[in-house]
Amino acid sequence: MSISEKKIKTKIPGKLFFAGEYAVTKEGNLALITTIETNFEMSISRASDKSILKTNVGLADFEFSLTKIEFDKESPWNFALTALKNTLSAVDSSKKESVSKISELSVEICLEIRSDLGFGENKKGYGSSASVVCGVVNAVNQFFDLQLSLEKRFEIAAKTHFEVQGSGSMGDIAAIMYGGSVFYQNHNRILPLEIPWKTYVVQTGKAAKTAEKIKIKLSDEFYQTSNELVIEMATAIDIQDFSLFKEKLSENQLLLLENIPEGYMTKELALALNLLNSYPELAAKISGAGFGENLILFAQNSMAIAEVQKKLSEYGINLEEFKIAQKNN
Repeated sequence: MSISEKKIKTKIPGKLFFAGEYAVTKEGNLALITTIETNFEMSISRASDKSILKTNVGLADFEFSLTKIEFDKESPWNFALTALKNTLSAVDSSKKESVSKISELSVEICLEIRSDLGFGENKKGYGSSASVVCGVVNAVNQFFDLQLSLEKRFEIAAKTHFEVQGSGSMGDIAAIMYGGSVFYQNHNRILPLEIPWKTYVVQTGKAAKTAEKIKIKLSDEFYQTSNELVIEMATAIDIQDFSLFKEKLSENQLLLLENIPEGYMTKELALALNLLNSYPELAAKISGAGFGENLILFAQNSMAIAEVQKKLSEYGINLEEFKIAQKNN
């Protein structure tokens, strides 16, 4: 199919950290992250005149030339534009040639993002900026048939996200780009995990700005303890020992509570956490940076879910099951 007739449409998951948050922002440290299937969708087709970015989340359309991508630090389109530029200027080492020669084709594109992850104060906390970056890299790779490897696409997406945000572990990029669930070591390893229990997300409805929270200074002891707990949890997942997993998940939660400033545990998070962990067959923890947003919940069985779902709804807290996204290749 020629580029003029081509239309690429792809879905991109979100992510939920469930161990190693804060520690993994330092190179060499560990985290456990899973993906969550969403309705986040990206499509690319050829445009007749200028290239254009469009979305359903309330941002104005943005027109530009694919051969001359200009940036404004304040632009809400920076993640998408930087991902687009970095993908088109990447070098596929297997071919030993720059894919930036695509510009010679004088192609302009329409890239449309349709998202239910929210924006700004309404975001759900599933890593919407990381989903944008990974989505653009994958969609552009597919549309132009660049044949970039998964490892190369991760490298481009991680570089892009750090360029725009200026901080972060790239764990959200690793999970979303590779799919499934991952054991992640910052700057070193991405290993697949197979979670044997049902997974749920508990939404408090309060958005938090992660980039502002992860700059907290922490002790060497904190990093060491966090890494030990991540390894123990990964082992518990591997041997399907729910009791051990819940014990270590709770210890990781306590470690964060003892070291992260006041406000990390909101009233809604505390209420949901205490309720859910009172059931032996349920294991819950704050997902990500805290200060609002979500809990992740693992269930050895679903017998108590309807009961806790009803109790949480009385406080305006939503609990719903989610599917872990498929692994990518």
